[in-house]
Amino acid sequence: MAGRRAHTLFVRDLKTGFDATPSASFDGKAFGSGRTWLAAAIANIAIVLGVGFCVVLGPPVLECRRQAEIGFSAGGSFQGCVRKATIERLDRLESQLKMMVRGSGR
Repeated sequence: MAGRRAHTLFVRDLKTGFDATPSASFDGKAFGSGRTWLAAAIANIAIVLGVGFCVVLGPPVLECRRQAEIGFSAGGSFQGCVRKATIERLDRLESQLKMMVRGSGR
């Protein structure tokens, strides 16, 4: 029995959410500097907008690239195709959101 380690009791203060015995370097801040939270928030927003931008524009661009290999009709261009396909995709997204909001009251 001498080989067993003694178990230490871990206590957490439920009122503040911190450990009852904080370390010496703990100052109560989640981030080190005052501007770090701003940089983290901007990075999170940029990631969300970047992914959203790729989700909205990715499929129309790939579809228009395939169409460019086949060839456009008279007066058609790659930029016009992307613009038209993106507008159609955004309109479809808007109508789906409207239907979701309308159906949410049931």
